[in-house]
Amino acid sequence: FIVFSGSNLICQTSIKDAIKKFEEKYSKPEQPMVAVEAEKVELYGMMPPILKMDATLSTLKACKHLALSSNNIEKITGLKGCERLEILSLGRNQIKKLDGVEDVAETLQELWISYNILGSLKGVEKLSKLRVVFLALAMSKPVCCSHIV
Repeated sequence: FIVFSGSNLICQTSIKDAIKKFEEKYSKPEQPMVAVEAEKVELYGMMPPILKMDATLSTLKACKHLALSSNNIEKITGLKGCERLEILSLGRNQIKKLDGVEDVAETLQELWISYNILGSLKGVEKLSKLRVVFLALAMSKPVCCSHIV
């Protein structure tokens, strides 16, 4: 997928194409992989990288662990409908805000968000089931975490 932005050429993998690659990678002749039925969906390290999360993710109804690390994602979106999501892996992206995680507030137990450029942890307090946050080198400035403990 190639996008033109002004005079720049931007190559990216869409969520739809990433899901197709995931299904192809993990399918066996006797048992095809169907992402909408999978408990763990691995869309990490796509080449070219995923730039945007979108509503296609909401089709992953059975997904408990969604791996989107090592892409170039700036914004968390498209998680409405991921009713069983417990682990969201978004490390090594370009995420600036946690807006969008509230869509999985009722189920999310682990948020892996290391190596991003977060300005704050605003939004994490809405995650009522959250037990684990991996946050190494994710903040663009020092923050106090006492309000989320």
